[in-house]
This record gives sequence, C-alpha cells and structure tokens, in this order.
Amino acid sequence: MFKLQVVAFLLSVSEVISQCPPSSGIYLRLQNGNCYPNRSFIADTIIRSTPLECVLPDATLNDGQWIGPNGAVPCDGGSNSNAQCTTGTGPSANLSVFINPPNYLGAPGDGWYKCCLPTNCSDPNTNIIFANIFRFAQIDSFAVADLPFDMTVYPQEYKLDCTKIGFEFSYDIRIGIDNTALASYTGCIDDSDTCPGTVIDSSIYKIRYTVSITWDGMTVSSGSVSQSTTGDQMYQCVVAVTNQPTRIRNMTIKAPAIAPSSLTEQLQKAGTSVVYPLIALILTLTLSLLIYSDMQR
Repeated sequence: MFKLQVVAFLLSVSEVISQCPPSSGIYLRLQNGNCYPNRSFIADTIIRSTPLECVLPDATLNDGQWIGPNGAVPCDGGSNSNAQCTTGTGPSANLSVFINPPNYLGAPGDGWYKCCLPTNCSDPNTNIIFANIFRFAQIDSFAVADLPFDMTVYPQEYKLDCTKIGFEFSYDIRIGIDNTALASYTGCIDDSDTCPGTVIDSSIYKIRYTVSITWDGMTVSSGSVSQSTTGDQMYQCVVAVTNQPTRIRNMTIKAPAIAPSSLTEQLQKAGTSVVYPLIALILTLTLSLLIYSDMQR
C-alpha cells in the first residue's frame, strides 16, 4: 500500500495551550491569561496593550534575553524597532516583550523572536522558545486535511487549509498550485465577512480558508479550475496587504513513485485505479498449472 507524504514548510499554529500555565518548561503567556506554544504567531497590535510574557517556572532570572530579527531587545530601557523588554518579578524567570503605544512594530523588527531563560542566548544550556511577532497580516498555518491513506485508489480527495491571522482590513488571499490559482479572494474585510473564510478566533482575526482538491493521478482540480500534474503537488498560500510584505507559505504533497511496470498492472475503471501485483498472479498461475499437471499423471 502506498502513502502520500506531506512536506510542509513553516507549518506553525498559534493555538492556546489548554493547561495554562503548563506544569513545566518554558512558555509564552499574554496577560489576558492565555498561554501559547513554541513558534506561535503574535500580531504587534496584540502586544501594544498586552505584553507577551516569556516564563520559565521555578527558575531564577540570570540575564535572560529576547532577540529579534533586528537584534537584541533592550530590557528596562530603550527599544529595538519599537519593541521593548521588561523584567518580571515572582517565583519564575520572566521577561516580557511589548510595544509602547502609539507606536507599532518597525519594519526591521517583523519576524522571528526567541526568548532565552534563565540566562542569555549565548548560553548553550539556556531554555529557548520562539514567537513570530509581525506587522499587519501573517499566515498562521498552511496544512492538508483529510489526506487519503492509500494512493492506489483514484480519485484522491482532500482539503487545503490556509489560516490568516491579523489585519482585518482589505487583504488578498490566494491558494494555488504552480501558477494556477485554485482559490483567490481580494479586498477581504473580516468584520464584514466579504470573503468565505471560517472564523477561528475573532479577537485576533484568525480566519481559515479551505480549498477542496480532487486528484485523478493526472490532474489536480478544485471546482471548475484544473491543473495537470502527475508527480509531486506543490501548493502555495499567499496573503497580501497593499504596500506591505507579501506572506507566502509553501507545501508539497509528495506522491511516491508507482511500483515498476514489470510488477504491476493498472486497470482504469470509472476513474478508479486498482493495482494488481503481477508476481502474485504469475505464481498463482504457475502453481495451478503444476497441480493440473500432477492430476493428469
């Protein structure tokens, strides 16, 4: 039985941790009480009013650190791309990163941050957790759902889910394969439901867009749109805001090579491909002939 393999790049999800705070390990927490796992996406508008805390339970702070794409974030004075850090108090090592209104995150500060506790990031034994602090919109995740286990039966049917987070005003989103758009929506305004996304979390404008895919082994189609493809399927989700960086997430569904033609026979019936191993067929016929020959003696 053959399987389809999914290769996704930066397939990160900003989900709230059910146990908050967790029993152990470094974690992220907003002062509204929600905890977030490693590699979560946090909009700069969120940490203007609610600092993002980085916490290591039962540890003593000893020069911990936040580092962003533009370098270290200064604590208790100064800023980097308008991002600032404060030292927390209490029984746990705690550093918070925030943006002081009326400022927003500067463009050089858009991207991946890492928090190191209880020591700074140069310590190989420190604890590290990552967060993507971004301006405007980001792609929270791009994933495949309902992927069939067995690729020998056509047509294959599954779904692509691209989740946008942040910026609710006039953004464009496109999901496609190669240069073919399978779904494309422009001027989306979340509060007005102008585009057919599913609301995951209205407080952070987290919206999921879903595309249904059918693959018959030769062509990928979604509704009336189709694209010829016989091998690996390379999908892309793009979220764009005017005059801002375009966010792109790629995903490849790898279709393993069919067994050599000398070992298989494919019968196409009503859109279904059934694979018969010829070796088993030959062995069965040989055994039958031997039995028949013995019976004739």
